[in-house]
Amino acid sequence: MRIMIDGRYLPGNARVNRDLLITLRNMAQMLKWGIRYDAQRELVLINSKDSSMPPLPLENPADERTEDENARLAGKVICLDPGHGGSDPGAVGPTGTREKDNTLAIALLLKEKLEKNGATIVMTRDTDTDVTYTDATSKEELGARVEAARQAEADMFVSIHNDSFTSTTAAGTTTFHYGGKDSIKLANLVQRSLVENLGTKNRGARFASFYVLRYTNMPSILVEVAFISNPVEEMLLSSVDGRENAAESICDGILKYYKV
Repeated sequence: MRIMIDGRYLPGNARVNRDLLITLRNMAQMLKWGIRYDAQRELVLINSKDSSMPPLPLENPADERTEDENARLAGKVICLDPGHGGSDPGAVGPTGTREKDNTLAIALLLKEKLEKNGATIVMTRDTDTDVTYTDATSKEELGARVEAARQAEADMFVSIHNDSFTSTTAAGTTTFHYGGKDSIKLANLVQRSLVENLGTKNRGARFASFYVLRYTNMPSILVEVAFISNPVEEMLLSSVDGRENAAESICDGILKYYKV
């Protein structure tokens, strides 16, 4: 059942039952609201401005779908952590592209996509800066990222990175977790989506004891999107289309995690 107040849909659906309908009707009577129930569409309409009967909305399934899509992650707080930044460039590719630039670009695209689905996004950084201060120790920098998620009481933590190896032939995508069924589930869904959409080698969803995974207290993953040390994957990571596809893939995995 959908609920519409003053012409706007509330996020989510509720199971239709007699008690809920009676409660809504009694509330409307007490507050002198107009109320109407459309059984065919399983839709409750409320007019909070006066007691007049609210009109039925025009038949427009596309608009209803848009409302649904915009509210799919309503109430969820997601912390996005673009790896490295500021004085720490991260790994550098064969042509000089920097991990910190790729991770920030993907994270900002992902932020936009998640916000369009109703999520509240907390960024550990949204520009090319250190999270703490220039030349902070690794522990200080990583601790600040964890603390950002904790302070926001985030429902999920997603750290975005580029992989690197001494051999330029190393390739593929990996998503790491620190155990726990929710983190494992999230890692597997994001990993599958990335590999399918990017066409990269599937290196699997794996356990790892990274600081940001070990000390966060919510479902957390660290995504190694592809190898910046591999010339072909460096192009993927630094291209507009590659970054867009990576962000879309991670977003898709998150939506599947929440089953929306």
